[in-house]
Amino acid sequence: MVDIELRPLVAADVTAAQSLAEQTFADLEQRTGEPVQEPNDEQIQRGRNRIAHLIATDPDGSWAAERGGELVGVALSMRRAQIWFLSLLVVTPTEQGLGIGRQLLERSMTTADLERGAYLAASTDPLALRRYQRAGFMLLPSLSAKGAVDRSRLPAVHGVRRGRLEDADLADAVAMAQRGAPMTPEWEYAHANEVSSFVTDGPAGRGFALARGNDVVSVAATTEDAARRLLWTALAELEEPAEVEWLTGEQQWAIDVVVDARLALRPGGVVCRQGALGPMWPYLPSGAFG
Repeated sequence: MVDIELRPLVAADVTAAQSLAEQTFADLEQRTGEPVQEPNDEQIQRGRNRIAHLIATDPDGSWAAERGGELVGVALSMRRAQIWFLSLLVVTPTEQGLGIGRQLLERSMTTADLERGAYLAASTDPLALRRYQRAGFMLLPSLSAKGAVDRSRLPAVHGVRRGRLEDADLADAVAMAQRGAPMTPEWEYAHANEVSSFVTDGPAGRGFALARGNDVVSVAATTEDAARRLLWTALAELEEPAEVEWLTGEQQWAIDVVVDARLALRPGGVVCRQGALGPMWPYLPSGAFG
């Protein structure tokens, strides 16, 4: 049997890496009894753009596993200031349980300062969760909310406007306050990839929200009031069925909003955290970019 080779992930791997991610998530959905979601062309291109972005910004955190010249595993991570975030870790279904994911995670985490902070947004795959727990992460189960927003419940929201590329400094300041890491590269990425942004900046708090299609991508604010207004604004703009993920018990403000909007709650993924990171409140992470 040909041994596994670990090597840096490079731009030429983008298409194969996205295909591997699609196969892996489809297998997980099938194993867990969820409907298998076939990605459309837009979603496929979005995945490729995400992989290419992180290879360009964080080459030291981008790794591939090969067997006999075939890509069988991918890890993508990013480091912003002192905070490390895992964006993607996938191993082809036929190669899972053989230690490939562990090797990729260890190689990718060489860029992390674990005392300062590391986190990731994980699926409910038992193998993956065991791997993260063994790597020292605290596991925080989360809820996801999905459904049609009850438009009659939308409150009048004041002090929120559409964001612009020029609001990167505001987004950086808020992200630094909540997670200890800036987000200029991801703010620029969002505005280059048709992600809607909303910002608020006033006496009642400052913050931002990112949304695309039917998903709230991320919300961060300096006060709960600002976070609520931003989340309501994003929900009002979403296509249906609207979806909000990564609702841990630390983010009751967000749970209150989605329940008031008449979205249905159900068990979701797991937010994994270690190091000096606090609860990052009020904060809903992006599954791709932390």
